[in-house]
Amino acid sequence: MVRNEYLQIPGPTNVPSRILRTLSMPLINHRGAEFEQLLTHCVKGLKKVFRTDNDILLFPSSGSGGLESAIVNFFSPGDKIVVVCQGVFSERVSLIAEKYGVNVIKVKKEWGQAVRAEEIEAVLKQDINKEIKAVCLPQNETTSGIVNDIESVGKMMCESSHPALLIVDAVSSLACMPFENDLWGVDVAITASQKGFMLPPGLSMIAVSERAWKLYEESKLPKWYWDYKAVREKMEEQQLPYTPPTTLLFGLKESLDILEEEGIENVWKRHALMAQATRNAAKAMGLSLFAELGYESDTVTAIYMPEGIVFKEFSNILKSKYGVVIGGGLQRLQGKIFRIGHMGSIHKLDVYAVMGAIEMSLFELGYKVELGTASKAVSETFLK
Repeated sequence: MVRNEYLQIPGPTNVPSRILRTLSMPLINHRGAEFEQLLTHCVKGLKKVFRTDNDILLFPSSGSGGLESAIVNFFSPGDKIVVVCQGVFSERVSLIAEKYGVNVIKVKKEWGQAVRAEEIEAVLKQDINKEIKAVCLPQNETTSGIVNDIESVGKMMCESSHPALLIVDAVSSLACMPFENDLWGVDVAITASQKGFMLPPGLSMIAVSERAWKLYEESKLPKWYWDYKAVREKMEEQQLPYTPPTTLLFGLKESLDILEEEGIENVWKRHALMAQATRNAAKAMGLSLFAELGYESDTVTAIYMPEGIVFKEFSNILKSKYGVVIGGGLQRLQGKIFRIGHMGSIHKLDVYAVMGAIEMSLFELGYKVELGTASKAVSETFLK
């Protein structure tokens, strides 16, 4: 018998049946009127999710491609940028920039620790000649399950009068947790299809401010596929400069309709509730959260592996017996933590199923926990 599988890794996420059906739509002429209507609908919907009036650009790529596009479009060799490094994905931005000869000033944080606005402010204050071109950081770092306060960073940068752009990796946060692109002064925001938008991987989406476009004109890094100006000009004609992922755009239209029906603020509230239930269930079972207290992510929860439990054995039982797939620790955290993704298509009964399966799998491996503890904690969270 076919069994439902819970894909609770930090992305890609579960794809709702409504979206799955749209992904099987017949292909259309990507230079025709039908595609123009599809693209127009998607851009309009994306502006509502980003909460922006800025330009929206689309690329057939992963989120990492979107991050690289931001580097090559705004900087030149030798330019200085600040990059917050606090996990695999934030450090990836630093790596990309360095590959292109950009001078990276790193604000290093222990994995699991959030960055504070004043830490970035201290770096900007040292830049007497205003040479730093941008500050880059993630809203959500899935490596460790922490969230950064982008609102406070944006406010600080606005009040500091420093001309640096604010570039935010919103790949694992947009369409899941509060994000106010224009209100917070974000110049460039990058996201992708496989997280909060509940789609397969392969589409990146970027919001670009007028301030950022001015810096684009100064950039001397090579770009063709990633050229923002070429994409913007073609999107003004409701097209893309190369073959677009039409199927993903069908899915994106359906995703945006789903988000619109629920209401984006309600989507944020749902994710916050699912995350709280997950954390409460974990703590009730005696497990320890990895993320800094008060900065826990609403899209992924990172949990220390209990002493004596091997992640591979744990994850194998979860998948084979209960159909639940979770993420492990990356790089230096491998074998030390496990990560539960709760973003996109995630609802109350899903949390019961996932946390119950985690409890039973740990119990089978000898972890001391009273069966039913997780379910009780989830129920108490939902009934508050």
